Amino acid sequence: MALSTLDLTPREHDDFVRDHPHGHLMQTTPWGREKELTGWTWRTVAVGRTGADGEREVTGAALILFRRTPVLPLALAYCPRGFVVDWSDDESVDALLAEVTRVARDNRGVLLRVDPAVRIDDPAIRPALESRGFTRTDPGDDAAKTLAQPALRMVTDISDLDALHKDLSQGTRQSIRKAEKSGLVYESVGRDKIPAFHELMRTTGARDGFGIRSLEYFTTLYDVLSPTDDIVVSLVRLDHGAAAEAARAKVEESRQQLEKALAKREKYPSEKADRQVEQLEQGIAKNEASAAEFEASHARHPDGQYLAGSIFATCGTRGSYLYAASSDEHRNLRPNYLMVWRIMQDAAARGVTSFDFGGIDASEGLEEFKRQWNPERREYAGEFTRELRPLAGRLVDLVVRVYKRR
Repeated sequence: MALSTLDLTPREHDDFVRDHPHGHLMQTTPWGREKELTGWTWRTVAVGRTGADGEREVTGAALILFRRTPVLPLALAYCPRGFVVDWSDDESVDALLAEVTRVARDNRGVLLRVDPAVRIDDPAIRPALESRGFTRTDPGDDAAKTLAQPALRMVTDISDLDALHKDLSQGTRQSIRKAEKSGLVYESVGRDKIPAFHELMRTTGARDGFGIRSLEYFTTLYDVLSPTDDIVVSLVRLDHGAAAEAARAKVEESRQQLEKALAKREKYPSEKADRQVEQLEQGIAKNEASAAEFEASHARHPDGQYLAGSIFATCGTRGSYLYAASSDEHRNLRPNYLMVWRIMQDAAARGVTSFDFGGIDASEGLEEFKRQWNPERREYAGEFTRELRPLAGRLVDLVVRVYKRR
């Protein structure tokens, strides 16, 4: 049965993308609606077969974003993490490419850019693209400025959390336990708490030297993804009263240990015994100071204080850690460790099996945090471009490259 173009509803399109092994959040219609806020327009296309009984079988789909040039009536056509198709199925790839090309040209597209969510070691992907006139983008010395999406990712398998927890380093497990016992409260929140998350983003951007999205951007992201429960906004709050109680409990525990250590040192004097006593005394003093600090803060912040926040989105069984932020205060309590672990637990309970931490970053601190969760270093095929109108396409490509360097 020959393939033809299909007119899918947004729900039908999104269901196909979520269920497909090469599907990605950025190929769903909510992502298209979100990108409208930053100046893009979008269309969806699909191909497949229709049986005699009217039953349709979708074999390929794509969401296309269009970015107009500032002066000329031309556009870049971009399929982020697309196409969603079996790249070894030549008939479906050809039919989908033909329809995407037609729609792109109708929308004044002169360049077609794709970066499929397909691993680089997939034997079908690169021949399928290059044989159809696509050229792979050279990432150069700074892939972050050259590529629209990073090809190198850090992805953790969360299909078996018990096994993952056992495989985590001792330091990571200790950080999770410390966060759980330090008066921190994890919250999965709604739209009304996005301003609190945005304030944490502002703090993080100022500390780490990067620009942040507007509050409207994040509220729109929530609005387009929340109807299908594909977004989780998380905050970690410090309950100063509970933190003070936890510090007092540590003081009491250390005093009991100190009493035993003093008795042991009296019976068996040694430098090791002296060091143990000194460490316990220092720990008691530190926790007493912390308890006093938390008690004073509780008077100023009776409802607590937000220390970390994130936005996590899902597409079928795949989850993506889109944004993360933290306060400058109380970072020693490890709020981000509690946040990630709770997100993983809740996501796994919903059938999510992978946690994408995003691209391998130039920031050593951020990359080191990601590595704490035993991620797999996953490389996608990369970014490919096909010229739809060669002369105009080169001009648009130049404009896009200049824009990325700004």
